Amino acid sequence: MEIKFYHKPNRAVEPVSDKSANKKAKEILDNFYQNRVKLKIPSRFIENWEKVALYHPKGNLEKANSILIEPENGAYTLRNKINDLTGKEWIKFTCSWFIFNAIKEDIKQEKALDPNSETHPATYSPTMISDFISFFTKEGDNVLDPFMGIGSTAEACKRTSRIAYGTELNHKYHSIAIRRDKKFEKNIINGDAKLIDTYGFPQIDFSISSPPYWDILNRSTGDFKKVRDKKQLDTKYSEHNLDLGNIDDYDEFIKSCAEVYVKMYKILREGAHIVIIIKNVKKDGKFYPLAWDLAKELSTLYDLKDEKIWIQDKIGLAPYGYPFSWTSNILHHYCLILKKV
Repeated sequence: MEIKFYHKPNRAVEPVSDKSANKKAKEILDNFYQNRVKLKIPSRFIENWEKVALYHPKGNLEKANSILIEPENGAYTLRNKINDLTGKEWIKFTCSWFIFNAIKEDIKQEKALDPNSETHPATYSPTMISDFISFFTKEGDNVLDPFMGIGSTAEACKRTSRIAYGTELNHKYHSIAIRRDKKFEKNIINGDAKLIDTYGFPQIDFSISSPPYWDILNRSTGDFKKVRDKKQLDTKYSEHNLDLGNIDDYDEFIKSCAEVYVKMYKILREGAHIVIIIKNVKKDGKFYPLAWDLAKELSTLYDLKDEKIWIQDKIGLAPYGYPFSWTSNILHHYCLILKKV
């Protein structure tokens, strides 16, 4: 007998042994398959449909609306309107913090796609971005990055079968971004992020971005600057007067940065989430709660849902303040999560 129905009588998911129940489950699954587009069933299930089984924890066929392939990987419910994840996959992402460092494969791929990819002074990993995209979108959804850089978000969209849109002010970085993936060439604009609502983008389902951390790169010292100067790599984003990273006044920076996301609000679909990766900074011995102030500024328009803390634990510690005063090594970033309501 082919097993097509699972339940969870105790702590473990188990197959239902009743022959008639499995026959009925097969009929329900056939109906699901016929309506797969309307139901937005993820492609990984469609591509392995012969292995898909129906699931209900109490074994109720009439109420069963979840499917699975391997019980240990969890079940996907057709009621899931946010993403294509199973319950187990969903839970893993909901931890409020995560440790992530640069992945060699990502760096190698970037250099293979374009030998100049290292020129950008503050890139982030497509692998890390893929996790966020996978949680907040479904296949085929539109994802926007107003600070596209060399195209990490576009690469993450390619990997997850989403459609990338974005802007990048720096012509050099924009050129790298569109060379990395010609599929999104017309979707990535070489222009000012503060004009995000004027570029004719379609309705956006999700946005993830990392704006400049104020003018922190303009103040780079020590090994970072020495190493990059030696390699003739950029130590700041640009000299452009529209570059947010060149704003010296803190309050002006907060308002200008927030303006990008205020303009973005107009092109987001209702209920869409945005993630902003930012961190608190120090300047001239003073602590500036950049992440918190940006969140506060935007919470007058968006619903501030949460934060997810990204920790980099492979960065060497410096003896800041020693031996006179407390000064921390800031090795974490805030992934601010907001929602259009």
